[in-house]
Amino acid sequence: MPHINIKLYPGKSEEMKERLAKAVRKAMVEESGVWKESDISVSMEEYGPDEFEKAAKASFKKEELMLDSDYVNFR
Repeated sequence: MPHINIKLYPGKSEEMKERLAKAVRKAMVEESGVWKESDISVSMEEYGPDEFEKAAKASFKKEELMLDSDYVNFR
């Protein structure tokens, strides 16, 4: 089933990360109309500013990018 991996800067509380994970999973269910929440797993990886761009670029192919970011030059 689907797995969502979120990369973010460190320093966010566990409560905030849990709310974010639940909100992302809920959006996936609502938008897809295919899965239920228990079908979807979510993980988070924390990277500092110096390593964030490299980690983000290494995690997928450029052609897989759906939305670009001001923080990382993917194109």
